[in-house]
Parts: sequence; structure tokens; C-alpha cells
Amino acid sequence: MNDNASQQQPSQGRRQFMKQSLATLATTGLVVNPALTSGAFAASSELIKVGLVGCGGRGTGAAAQTLRADPNVELVALADAFGDQLELSYQNLKKTEVQDRVKVDAEHKFVGFDACQKLIDSGVDLVLLATPPHFRPQHLKACIDAGKHVFCEKPVAVDAPGIRSVLQTAKEAKQKNLTIVSGLCWRYEPGMQEMVDKIHNGGIGDIISLQSVRFLGGVAKMAKRQPEWSDMEYQMRNWYYYTWLSGDFNTEQFVHELDKQSWVMGEYPVRCYSTGGRQTRIAPEYGHIYDHFSTVYEYANGAKFLATTRHQQGCSSMFVDTVSGTEGTATLMKYQIEGKNPWKGARRRTNMHQLEHNEMYKALRNGNIINNGEYMANSSMMGIIARMSAYTGKTLTWEEAMNSKEDLSPAKYDMAMSLPEPPVAMPGITPFV
Repeated sequence: MNDNASQQQPSQGRRQFMKQSLATLATTGLVVNPALTSGAFAASSELIKVGLVGCGGRGTGAAAQTLRADPNVELVALADAFGDQLELSYQNLKKTEVQDRVKVDAEHKFVGFDACQKLIDSGVDLVLLATPPHFRPQHLKACIDAGKHVFCEKPVAVDAPGIRSVLQTAKEAKQKNLTIVSGLCWRYEPGMQEMVDKIHNGGIGDIISLQSVRFLGGVAKMAKRQPEWSDMEYQMRNWYYYTWLSGDFNTEQFVHELDKQSWVMGEYPVRCYSTGGRQTRIAPEYGHIYDHFSTVYEYANGAKFLATTRHQQGCSSMFVDTVSGTEGTATLMKYQIEGKNPWKGARRRTNMHQLEHNEMYKALRNGNIINNGEYMANSSMMGIIARMSAYTGKTLTWEEAMNSKEDLSPAKYDMAMSLPEPPVAMPGITPFV
């Protein structure tokens, strides 16, 4: 990956670059591709067969949204590690207003660790990937290798080897004219597009500092362990609380804020230092992830980004993103600039989760492709580098983190296997690998 060479631009050069990029709709990675204008799906009547991999709440929601986005889309296959979760998703989809296009027969309900590959081989045209993030790199690669278009939920990996894999797969998707749409949905929200455009066009001058705060209570409940469950099944069913599956909550949840600010900056940091721990979610049912992180990202031009998040019950909630420049301050979630060039935009009026599906099919119908692969990988890496820094107590450069050899994958994928729970990371003791 050659990010650093292109990212370390003076702010004025970055601003001009972003103006040009926005003019060509690079915000969402849209590329007009004449080779596709007469190809598959260019006609609005052409049926697009979709499969869903990962039948949890987010996957089920994405499936409904994909059906609402285009009247000639059918959901024809489902895949999940667990049959009960798959069936719950199917039954919920059959209760929606798009139930008539949920056409999944028994032969196209795939269960187990090989379910994704079976779904890919079943004849679908487009795959929705919504499993726990650990599986995203391998599933994305399998889809692109097989020539499938992809909607890919965030984040897209839990470790640096996974990020490197996704970046390579995204390049291959471009070569094959295959769409990859990311679940980082703020980039598809018109109000936020206008907000970021104002910043890129000098609305606050040169960027000096950024801050994101996301303080919430507890998020996910643990499923009570059943006597017949193996270690693997228990962790898979409670994936959010295991770093190898979720990447920790700052990677899995806070990635939206990290992506928004990365979009604003137009580049990724050169250095990161972070702290964190677990003070309230300390019971065994909360696995081994942290419940708070505070991170500083440093950029080549001297700008700094303070990113703070916590999931602790009984505390004040806060959700804010600000960007300070030489001529003003932007408050992203208020769509507001204060300072030399005051501006107030419209609040969000649309469902951005729906918009990303709308844009995906619009592009396919027009013979174009969208490839969000690079930014979805690098923004996911923002969470990973912060977690690695907090876990180890080390200040890390972007290059060091990107070249990390830490692979969180288990030795094999076997639902019956023993899988001891890793200890809680201890700064100064946990090594950087």
C-alpha cells in the first residue's frame, strides 16, 4: 500500500484535490465505466439475484433495504453460521412489505462456516456481507474471486493482515469492474456530503484539529451459555465481546466517526497513541474487550484528531464531531459552520442506510461501478491502530500498524472446537506484534 506518498499533501493541495474528487462523485467511489453500459443489469428490467451472508439484525435490515432499493431485485439465498439465526431472519423478512421478493427455498439456506462459499456458488449476482467483521476479508475475497458484486458492512477487518487483504481485493474488484459498496453510510447522506464539501472548499480555512466523542451505555447483551455449546459456538454467538470477531467496540461501533473525520481530512494519520480499559463491563459475560478508549491521531501537516468513546451504563451520553480550522469551526452533526464563513445546512432527512443501497443499484443500472474498498479498509484501520496502541501502551506509526503481523484468526474453524478465551489486554505487558 502506498498511502503515505499521496496522503502527506499540504492542506491547500488537499483541498484542491478534494474539490476535483467531489466533482467526479469520488465521495462514494462512483466510476463511469463505458465497458459496463451494455452489460448485465444495465436494463432496469434485468433481474438481480441477491444473497445475504450473516443473518443478524444488521444483515436482515440490509436485505430489506436492498429489496426496497430496486423493484427487480430478489433475495434468493441466505447463509449464516447458525440455522436458528438464519430462520429468524427469513421469518422477519417474510413479514415486511417486500416479502413477495424474498424467494429463498430450503435448498438455498446455507449453514456453517462454509455457508458463504455455498451461497456464492448458488448462482447469485450480488452478495450482502454482514457477518461479524472477522470474516469480512475472506468473504469479500471469495465474492470478488467469483465475480460477484458486493455490499459490505462495516468494519471490514479486525487486524492488519485482514486490512491488507481487503485493500488487495478492492484493487482486484476494480480490475474486474465489480462493485463494492461500504456500509459506512454517512458518505451517502446528502446533508453530510454538503457539510464536508463546505469544509473542503475552505469554509473553516486550514484544518487544525478534529474531535469526535461517542459516549453510550451498554450496547449488546450476552447470550446465556448453554451446556451443549462449545467454546467456539459461545464466542460466535457473542461475537461482539471478542476482539478476534469484532475488533473491539471502538473498531466495530466508533468506525463511523473515524470514517467521517478521515473523509474530512482527505488523508489518514501518520501516528497514533491511545489509552483504554474496562471498568464497568468486567463480568465474565462481557468477554475480554474494553469499555472505553481515548485516542490521539497525528497527521503529516500537524493537525491532531482526538477520538474518545465509551460504553458505560449510568454515565452521560454524548455524540459529537467537530472540526476546527484557521477561520472557523464545523460541527458535523449540526451541519453548521461558525466563524468567518458561517453556514447552516439542513438536518438529515433521509435514511442513509437505504441511500447506499439506492445508489448501488442506480449505478449498476446505469452501467457504472462503485468501489468504496480503499476508504472502508483504511477507516477500519483507524479503529485497529487505536486498539493496538491502547492494548500495548505503545505509540504506533501508521506504517508500523499496517505492517503488523498480528493475526487474530483461530487455528481452524470448527464449531465443536475448544477455544480458550484470551486474557484482557494489559498495556505495558501485551506485546505489539
